[in-house]
Amino acid sequence: MTAWRKFKSLLLLLVLVVLCAGLLTAAKGQNCGGLVQGPNGTIESPGFPHGYPNYANCTWIIITGERNRIQLSFHTFALEEDFDILSVYDGQPQQGNLKVRLSGFQLPSSIVSSGSVLTLWFTTDFAVSAQGFKALYEESLRLPYPA
Repeated sequence: MTAWRKFKSLLLLLVLVVLCAGLLTAAKGQNCGGLVQGPNGTIESPGFPHGYPNYANCTWIIITGERNRIQLSFHTFALEEDFDILSVYDGQPQQGNLKVRLSGFQLPSSIVSSGSVLTLWFTTDFAVSAQGFKALYEESLRLPYPA
């Protein structure tokens, strides 16, 4: 089994886990997270621009072409400082893959993945919310083929 095929199998398993978690979240009245595919698109926090709910727990997995990177740019960003967090992972959501934890009201710089998968995990606490975020992603920087 090739490395890419093995990676896709693991990614499919991860997507199933995230979608199941998303169904549980949806049962609580939220609609957020999921698998996002394609060369470009938009991701918004639930309720954007009118404010996100308390106890949100949303995971988006962005997947682009096999040899492409992903550039994530923020159009709007407003989260309760230190308590509502958007974590961005380079690949799967594992501790070693964490690129940045974002919170507060300052518009973050663009983020570029090292590969074709980028994961966003949005969590909020029990009180105080803000406008939320709107992020745009697009394929960028074609990766070189292995020798």
